[in-house]
Amino acid sequence: MPTSSDLSLRYAQGEVFNSKARFRVLVAGRRFGKSYLSCIELLRAAISRPGEVYFYCAPTYRMAKDIAWKTLKSLVPQPWIASKNESDLKIELRNGSAIELKGTENAMALRGRSLGGVVLDEAAFMDSAVWFEVLRPALADKQGWALFISTPEGTASWFYDLWNYAAESAGTDWARWSYTTIQGGNVPPEEVEAARGQLDPRTFRQEFEASFENLSGLVAINFSEENIDKTVKDIPDLTLYLGLDFNVDNMSCVCAVKVDDELHIFDEIMMVNATTWDMADELNHRFGLTRKKDISPDPTGAARKTAGVGLTDHAILRKAGIRVSTPKSPWKIRDKVNCVNTAILDGNQIRRLKIHPKCRETIKSLRTLVYDDNGLPNKKLGVDHMFDALGYLCLMKFNLNNYGKLGTTSYRVW
Repeated sequence: MPTSSDLSLRYAQGEVFNSKARFRVLVAGRRFGKSYLSCIELLRAAISRPGEVYFYCAPTYRMAKDIAWKTLKSLVPQPWIASKNESDLKIELRNGSAIELKGTENAMALRGRSLGGVVLDEAAFMDSAVWFEVLRPALADKQGWALFISTPEGTASWFYDLWNYAAESAGTDWARWSYTTIQGGNVPPEEVEAARGQLDPRTFRQEFEASFENLSGLVAINFSEENIDKTVKDIPDLTLYLGLDFNVDNMSCVCAVKVDDELHIFDEIMMVNATTWDMADELNHRFGLTRKKDISPDPTGAARKTAGVGLTDHAILRKAGIRVSTPKSPWKIRDKVNCVNTAILDGNQIRRLKIHPKCRETIKSLRTLVYDDNGLPNKKLGVDHMFDALGYLCLMKFNLNNYGKLGTTSYRVW
């Protein structure tokens, strides 16, 4: 095996390499040296635990070959190699270990393997099923490790959720790092500055400063960490205000109280394959039958029957003892967006919307919902439900825009 003098890592790479955490998440700028670090990690593991299999995974087979195959071959001393397969991108060592490079475009083809460890390079550009359904189970019997390395790909991604999870779980099996291109030490500062002048600010921050950016226009444009407050809590003596978006999958609800001139979101409910009866039962179970509840749902629920038969959605809520506050016609999209944004940050730079950090889906929705090519909030991302629920509540019970009369439309557009 190469000696320590043969292999060297820069400081930032060494911080990751020396960590004892089982699961490590590295967000890094372009040309940080991610593939080199990956190959050294795999080589160390293959030597230290004979007889195990280790994967290097990239979004495609071609990327795995182009990014890491040449580097890996140059790092493994020839006397250590038992066999090498150029088409399968596989090196078997004399101690019985094997390092295999894989593309994840056909994730199901990776199933059934038992792994001692895995590197997911450019993980943000893989489907979440690669990790959760294929690779994580493959590590279970050997208690294998994983290293996730990637440049960011916005906040509407499973990798961003993983990044946040690593922070919440730090000190157990998880650790995370974020390094810029310059911190990697492989690109001169003047080259990075030259790139700055050729890219728009958000693209530059994402690619060179390892910042999670939404490169399309955010709907909740001014939402920030300042709107997240762990002191937010329920006050049982106050009216419980609820915003509800009707869907069978997902049915989403935000739970709030008004505190002076602020709206405090202290809890959220997201139910899968549920009816309005299910949501009504959950609200009464969670907050009690005697609690005064005022719900602002999607106005179309006055006619729609999510349960399929019988009462309308609004009628179900009323039958459960919950007051329903809603206009007769659907809200205009622009009014909903403007109302939420004003609560987040108004023209006087005052933030009146506060959200407890446990409301992860609401926070994710505000952080990641962007406009589509038609200038409407992009429903294809699957993060719009909590925004809708919050929007209905803000419009009915916390409208700071002071319209003389809010616009409505006679048909449903969102």
